[in-house]
Amino acid sequence: MSQIRPESENQAVQRSLESSYCPPPIREARERQDQLLLDRLAGARHQIADIGCGNGYHAVMLQPVCAVYHGFEISPAIADTARALWQREGVQNAEIFLTDAAEAELAPGFYDVALCLYFTPGNLRDRGAALSLYTDAYLDRNPVFIGILSRFWAALRPEGSMFLTVYQDVPAAEAAQVDFYENTGQHVVTPPGSRFVATREGFWSARWTKRSLLSNLEGCGIEPRQVQLHELNPIAWLVEIRKSGGG
Repeated sequence: MSQIRPESENQAVQRSLESSYCPPPIREARERQDQLLLDRLAGARHQIADIGCGNGYHAVMLQPVCAVYHGFEISPAIADTARALWQREGVQNAEIFLTDAAEAELAPGFYDVALCLYFTPGNLRDRGAALSLYTDAYLDRNPVFIGILSRFWAALRPEGSMFLTVYQDVPAAEAAQVDFYENTGQHVVTPPGSRFVATREGFWSARWTKRSLLSNLEGCGIEPRQVQLHELNPIAWLVEIRKSGGG
């Protein structure tokens, strides 16, 4: 398979964020994710870290339950979009850190909540590597995913929570991914039935089984008993992970 081109990935992400087109199953999953997240966080105000915060929408949505919001974003153009949105919406308690999440400087135990939403966990990978790297063994123990999530897990206080939105590894999810990318000006280069979809423009999005998800989380020091899967619809889960007092 061809090489993923990291130099165009940020532009592909931005086109996806700005597009008005969204396949109904993905739109439904996103809407249910947001409502469930607000329900789970209700009743308190939280210090929130958002991994791959994109256009900053969640800083606006989470204002009723947010004391501090820190967004982590690698693309300068997307970060500028987030800041402009916060200025228009009068968001005062949000800050964006322009950095690779794998290199973010985080204070241990600072956050109440860590987020990685809108299927961003499936985008975490070795940038610029050939697609042939992403074997089943890699997807079951993705070192980039484990490295990033481990850092933010350590930055959660005892009893804190992490929320991830992921695609289930089912044909309907793959079809929705392909539909979305092709209708946002991208060109899929992975063959049908792959466990991830990659585009010529540099975008990469994995799907997950319960086994692969738990395997990766175990690499972060997270035990299966700490993980709860909320089925958003037939293609997606919101993964809720609770940190016990001992870690």
